[in-house]
Amino acid sequence: MQKSSKSASHVFDYVVIGGGITGLSIANALSRETTNVLLLESSDNFGGLNRPVSTALGPMNNGLRLLPNTELSQKAIAFLEMLLSTNLSPRSEEHVPVTYEGGSLKPFVGFGDNSPAFVDEINYFTAPNVLKMNLEVYEIAQKLFDGYTGEFMPRSYVTKFHTDDDKVTHITVNGQKTIHAHNFIYTGAVKSLKTLLPESLVTPKMLQKFSKETFWTAVCLDLLHSGKVTDSQAIHMLNGTTQDDIGPCAGQFYTAAESNGEMIQYSQWITFVADQEAEDTEAIGAALKKIKRQIKRAYPEALENLKFERILVVPSYSGTGDLKINANQTLPGAENLWMASAQMNSQKNILGALLQAELVTSALGVNPMGIQVTIDRASTENVELEQNTEA
Repeated sequence: MQKSSKSASHVFDYVVIGGGITGLSIANALSRETTNVLLLESSDNFGGLNRPVSTALGPMNNGLRLLPNTELSQKAIAFLEMLLSTNLSPRSEEHVPVTYEGGSLKPFVGFGDNSPAFVDEINYFTAPNVLKMNLEVYEIAQKLFDGYTGEFMPRSYVTKFHTDDDKVTHITVNGQKTIHAHNFIYTGAVKSLKTLLPESLVTPKMLQKFSKETFWTAVCLDLLHSGKVTDSQAIHMLNGTTQDDIGPCAGQFYTAAESNGEMIQYSQWITFVADQEAEDTEAIGAALKKIKRQIKRAYPEALENLKFERILVVPSYSGTGDLKINANQTLPGAENLWMASAQMNSQKNILGALLQAELVTSALGVNPMGIQVTIDRASTENVELEQNTEA
């Protein structure tokens, strides 16, 4: 893999827009067939939200990253194993979520009649069993990038798609650079297409859907606590007794460990704010304050003498990309523009990203599942799967 040095007249076979876990998976698979692939990433490095965070306890995932124990998760892991040519040894771990109620932690049994507006987003974290792999998500992102043999262009964001005769001919990058390709794979936020696509493709029906759809900004908080707060590594679903417009937060404490002669513990938390409200910094501040308030309510000494505090705000982190697309995941009127945004998938979080990557990879005619890899499951823990009938 090398940074792109092609001339403006060069025509790539594929341009993958977005270097997160979806884009990395697709680019990795495509580069097995041709090295004439370009991976574009708006930030200064690959990985998107799946880059590691350095902490006193070593590298951590950038926010809560988990896979519920379902057949769809097994399918996503099998897809990764084929791409990486390795056994990820998925194993089931019980993580029955808990909530703080009546002065103690109790099993979380659902929101009942008080579901937040972002219930689909937060429910992802309530799975009673999760699948753990022998690699963290940020390590998987690194391995996908290491196995990619095309070209890479960081600090590059698409500012316009250009079409002719029902095909995308080229894109404008950073407002000035032109890149040509036979096929384009888009993994970014769905609502950004409203300004990126030419007017001929932005139909009134599409605009109507954009106006009705709610996209969610993720408000994430990482904390490094002095001392051990709890032995529980369950997902905590905290909300308090008074209902408000902010809604609950989900979080998890990781195993406490000794560093420089003292015990410390890391925790990660997430809640959601509607994109249009997140433009007001006061809304973000209120969400962060509520997260801390609920942590302190459940663990009164948890926030004393914090060693580290990290805030991550991710616009358009989640939402439903309810666009009309062709069966092969291309956009009507642009037969070589493939919709690989995780928001197009019915599943959320990292699971939706991986499943959409697999779907588009298959639609492109690349079959990583056909790569000959011997996966020895006999030595791994037997995983009991839940039935999942979602497509």
